[in-house]
Amino acid sequence: MAVDETVDAESAPVEQVAAMDAALFFTRLAELMGTNPPAKADAPMLGELAQIGVVPGRPFAPDMDLLPEIDAGVKEAQAGLVRGATAKATGAGGWTVNRGLGNFGTEYAKRAHVAVLGLGANLDADAIYATARTDAAGEALNGAQRYVMHFAKGQLPPANAFWSLTMYNDRQFFVANPLGRYAIGDRDKLTVNPDGSLDLYIQTMSPGAAKQSNWLPAPRGWFNLMMRVYWPKAAMLDGTYQIPPIVEVAPASGP
Repeated sequence: MAVDETVDAESAPVEQVAAMDAALFFTRLAELMGTNPPAKADAPMLGELAQIGVVPGRPFAPDMDLLPEIDAGVKEAQAGLVRGATAKATGAGGWTVNRGLGNFGTEYAKRAHVAVLGLGANLDADAIYATARTDAAGEALNGAQRYVMHFAKGQLPPANAFWSLTMYNDRQFFVANPLGRYAIGDRDKLTVNPDGSLDLYIQTMSPGAAKQSNWLPAPRGWFNLMMRVYWPKAAMLDGTYQIPPIVEVAPASGP
């Protein structure tokens, strides 16, 4: 199979987009809209884009006098998306539960925000996504600390299919670790406590052989978590279910 060597396969897509100036971004946008025609509902936005020289399938042709302002607007929008993606949780326990995804219509800002975090998303009926960048105390998640998530008996994420908790570093990449474990969930052989509850250990160093089945390895620096609940039950869809908080245990020990 032929490989296009000009394609950057090392940088994250969000980083590649962030590196574009206005001319390159809108040139690419116009090209893509030529092969992927916008929906009828996008007509008002297409009218606005045409005013700055962005027309589907045509070369980007801006008023050169306006190009500095257009470029400044792109930079401002990118900065806003980064602020939104790294904002502290709006929910309990360090979690922000994202709803109303997968069918964005003309909600361009929400679509862009999702693209910054994970490229795309399913409909709520298929999956609910929750993200965490801070612990229950509002402190940024960092491998210098150890954390635990405690699920009381009968309080695992309500899924008709399955649930998972995935670890990402500060670039939204998986975290290399001795176990080759990038996510943990109900498809794993988790060890349940005698009272029927469940603890997940989120830290850099192994919590020990007895707890390793429930260990989600973390990097040494900043990280974030995403919980995915597939085919969610009603309690997950309507917000009745509260994801357990991410609680700091103590500073990690060891080298």
